Amino acid sequence: MLDVGHGNCTILRDGDKCAVIDAAPGDTLFDELEQSGVKSIEHLVLSHADHDHMGNAVKLLWDKRFEVKYLWYNPDGMKSSKAWERLARQAHLLHRQGQLPPPRPAHSAAGDALSFGRVQIQVLHPDIELWTHGPTKKSTSLGMLTANTLSIVLHVSLDREPAALLTADIDALALERIQDLDGLPQAPVLVFPHHGGLCGEGQPREFARTICHAVRPEVVIFSMARGGRYENPNPEIVAGVREAVPDAHIACTQLSSQCHVDVMTIGRRDLAPKPAAGRSTGSCCAGSVSVKKTDSGIALDPDPKTHRVFVDLVPSALCRRLPVPGPRSSQQ
Repeated sequence: MLDVGHGNCTILRDGDKCAVIDAAPGDTLFDELEQSGVKSIEHLVLSHADHDHMGNAVKLLWDKRFEVKYLWYNPDGMKSSKAWERLARQAHLLHRQGQLPPPRPAHSAAGDALSFGRVQIQVLHPDIELWTHGPTKKSTSLGMLTANTLSIVLHVSLDREPAALLTADIDALALERIQDLDGLPQAPVLVFPHHGGLCGEGQPREFARTICHAVRPEVVIFSMARGGRYENPNPEIVAGVREAVPDAHIACTQLSSQCHVDVMTIGRRDLAPKPAAGRSTGSCCAGSVSVKKTDSGIALDPDPKTHRVFVDLVPSALCRRLPVPGPRSSQQ
């Protein structure tokens, strides 16, 4: 899970095979692919049409250093951004030129189509009924369906051992739908929805409690930028996580401005040796996080105990601050 600032990007690897889940803007994804020696990408999956999840997709598709074998995304006629328009055009041109198969839809009936090698990827959401609707202008019998509601949710296992749950930007309506159908599976690592921001019309603390009660994560990751317009993670979200899984380790990719008004200028030997958007400015908290399958189970880099040493140096770390402030309805 790469530190890309405000956005999401995950690389799943087994030897020289890999999948890229979301392609946020910036250089971090390309730096990591180059550093890892990756030449071929089995799958590029775009969870939804928001720029912070797909802003680099076109650049990746046209980068001659890498071959993308299959592109997965779901249509979104509501999205009118230039980035989404460029993706539609480039996917069309690449297919016409014989360089890319037709983009594939990603819904819960996808089966094992995304899995490769010792990496198993299960699409949990959206289901076929929601996928058929797509994002809507008006409320349906299922509610108001936004791009966030339709975000692709993936459960990742490494050599058949649950490893991570990637939840993109799902909101309270999406979570309710998933729970009403098959429910969320457990996973040791949860990449929390929406960068730790608000969850649509639901109550943020209850949303966090519900998802964490279901997943029972050992580590909760907030993929987020330091400062900026949203100031994630939302304190109510963090409170809900702590209440549901009090022993879970909370790791933000970058240090929230709510935890410390300034960057931490101390040396950082604890960070994983991976490209990270916040490294050059001293903005990393956990930075980029690696989840690996070892003989003894799932291991993380940076190790939660090592990362905790850094967190303990942060005077007002939100993940341990009490009492929790009230909700901030104006924030994401």
